[in-house]
Amino acid sequence: MPHTLRASSAPNGLNIRVTRVVHDGLCLRVWRASVDELIEADSADRHDFVLVHGIGVSSQYFERLALTLAKVGMVYLLDLPGFAGVPRPGHPLEIEDFGALVARWIQDEGLVAPVLVGHSMGAQIVTEVLVQQPQIATHAVLIGPPVNVEERSTTRQGLRFLQSSVRESSRTRRIAMSGYLRCGPWWFFQVLPRMMAYPIEERLPLVEASTLVLRGTHDHVAPQAWIDLIAALPAQGRWDEIPGAAHAVIYDHSDAVAEHILDHLGR
Repeated sequence: MPHTLRASSAPNGLNIRVTRVVHDGLCLRVWRASVDELIEADSADRHDFVLVHGIGVSSQYFERLALTLAKVGMVYLLDLPGFAGVPRPGHPLEIEDFGALVARWIQDEGLVAPVLVGHSMGAQIVTEVLVQQPQIATHAVLIGPPVNVEERSTTRQGLRFLQSSVRESSRTRRIAMSGYLRCGPWWFFQVLPRMMAYPIEERLPLVEASTLVLRGTHDHVAPQAWIDLIAALPAQGRWDEIPGAAHAVIYDHSDAVAEHILDHLGR
């Protein structure tokens, strides 16, 4: 995440800590971002943020968003097993396995009123965390969640991703390509069928946390009709969108995403 961070864009007193956690043979890399003023402040109204990336990429997508949220609470950016150079296990992982790993880490870390934010496949993982451990968080944000039940095929989803990518900046596309190269095709294609098969529309009705579903107006992976459907499934669900954004809305439109997350907390 912070290896591309420019000092001029970082808030005063920014602290970065990197740790590696292993549970049941699965490795998780955790970047913690915070600012001095927050550490010294009363935590009564504080929220910590857990940011979970999508397939093939890494926590680098969240670096701009993390800088804004770090002024409000501790921010934890996760690099999942097999991605961003994190050791991959010797067997494929289901979305349920990723979810169990993240839930175990949150419980062990002792976060303060955590808000779970997942992008793309990360939205599936956040959903699974909330199903497995309903009391683990009060708020969740699902950004560009797959997979549209009307187009649940790898060919169709590949096309939708390409349609969205033409709306992304060159910087975003470079970050994505870097992530895919580090992930490698073998692990990508081990995880892809699990992402495609995960029935998020069946799991979301079990989610109790207040849930915001967020999309960019040019996100063909998460079209409006799909968002309308899944945002109505959690007990406390709603949706919103960011004009001009596509699937990788968290990078090019990080300030707008942060505003929506903080507004969601305010509700």
